Amino acid sequence: MTLSTAVDRSAAHRPPLAVQVVDWLSRYSAISTTVLLLIVAAIVTPTFYDETNLRTVAVQTSALGIVVLGQMVVLLVRGIDMSVSAVVAVTGVIATSAAGGGANIAISLAAAVGLALMVGLVNGLLITWRKVPPFIATFIMFIVVSGALLAYTKAQTSGSAPAWLRRVGSGSIAGVPLPTIIWIAMGLLLFGVLTRTIWGRYVYSVGANPEASRHAGVPVFAVTMSAYVLCALCALVGGLMYSGYSGYIDQNLGNNVNLNSIAAAIIGGVAFSGGRGGVLGAAVGALLLTVLTNMVVVAGLEIYWQLIAQGLVLIFAVAINGLRDRWIRDTA
Repeated sequence: MTLSTAVDRSAAHRPPLAVQVVDWLSRYSAISTTVLLLIVAAIVTPTFYDETNLRTVAVQTSALGIVVLGQMVVLLVRGIDMSVSAVVAVTGVIATSAAGGGANIAISLAAAVGLALMVGLVNGLLITWRKVPPFIATFIMFIVVSGALLAYTKAQTSGSAPAWLRRVGSGSIAGVPLPTIIWIAMGLLLFGVLTRTIWGRYVYSVGANPEASRHAGVPVFAVTMSAYVLCALCALVGGLMYSGYSGYIDQNLGNNVNLNSIAAAIIGGVAFSGGRGGVLGAAVGALLLTVLTNMVVVAGLEIYWQLIAQGLVLIFAVAINGLRDRWIRDTA
């Protein structure tokens, strides 16, 4: 085979320009959009760059970003978790009982971890064993946990966050907010696990083609179960961050986390169809949503502009992902 023949064949199998552009947008649009927003903020709302506001953005991004890490893994295995906001809220309520010494803190944290594990396991069992669609299974858990929380709190504010929790949510090390350090550490750990371990390869394999993975000997049920347990645990850590930063606890804590965690992951290039996405993209998606929300607040706009802006960004991301999947499938 001559060199010219090889070049011709390579060109023939090269994706069209439109597919390449859509593929690039699905991978890197969150990064470019975030950079653009930061430039716009410097021009339109320079107070965005005040030290206090930047710290607020860092803490809020970190709390959301931790939840997004778990949501990303669930999306990678073709799932979705609508129960994370309930776990976030109940974590804060449980944490308020740890107002005493170390023993109380340990008991409260153990109770919160136990609840998160239970939610993750039930979600996984409903989906893998009972074949309940992920949206319905996790939404059922959201209703159950939210109802139990409402009954426990009697729709009243549960109280102020204890001092140890405020230190977790608002403390810093060498000027860097503690939630940001925790988020980065968790992100690096998850990145290593997804890219360097057999479990990580299994996650992407199950998302790409669960039936083929099952025939290849991949433990699809176990991998799916572990994804939902991990998501619940990430929601627990995120709940601690939200509670410690806000300083108060009630059943409405984390109300928007379901939508925002899914939106951030999708905006960051994680596919609804599973098997594609990564930690960096999900992290940038969390940053993009937080910056967008904060800019609306700093600019003094009405709250509904937050929802409009987030909705438009999410529509764009979903459209790009859908086009990418369809066009690449058609040209394969």
